[in-house]
Amino acid sequence: MTRANTALKAEHVYICGNSGTGKSSKIKAEIKKANRVIAFDPDNEYGAEAGFIKVTSAKELALKIIEHKNTPLKIAFVAEGKEAFAHFCDCAFGWGNCAAIAEEIADVTSAGKAPPSWGRLIRRGRKFGIKILAVTQRPSEADKTILSNAATINVFQLGRHADRKQIALEIDVSTDMLQQMIPLEWVEFKRSDMSLKAGKLGTRRIKKIR
Repeated sequence: MTRANTALKAEHVYICGNSGTGKSSKIKAEIKKANRVIAFDPDNEYGAEAGFIKVTSAKELALKIIEHKNTPLKIAFVAEGKEAFAHFCDCAFGWGNCAAIAEEIADVTSAGKAPPSWGRLIRRGRKFGIKILAVTQRPSEADKTILSNAATINVFQLGRHADRKQIALEIDVSTDMLQQMIPLEWVEFKRSDMSLKAGKLGTRRIKKIR
């Protein structure tokens, strides 16, 4: 493991929205310049991406992480279930200095307390240079620890009232504002200054809300 650096700022990103609304485009833009990426990828979204290698077993993932202890690697762990997710979290934490993509967290976490390995990655990962990109279609059903620790929250169209309500409370907007969003529209909240802006993928139009 790399040495802890308490001066590093948390850069975790929370990305939520219905399927097909633009989340994947946002994630790919976020990791474009990263040379060390580990993804929990139950739907094999990254395994075929240029520069990524795909593994499907816990052993393969651990071996690749050890092999590339201090070197570039983009790896997609195509697996599902809570046990596989915990292994992904442990590998990401042990590896350090990376972007860790956690897809569909509502399937492997709950609205209650974060599972141990995931909680450790969220709370202590930033000291080891880890930037989490947590992704979900259902914020109301997913772990709230990452939501409250995210430096940036990116919101795409949400179809369920419970999900819009959860995010509206977190970023201090009305549920009506989120309900009016259409696919590819986004809202971005920065916790550092409570700023909020909105736009649409594929266009340069950005509106500062506050």
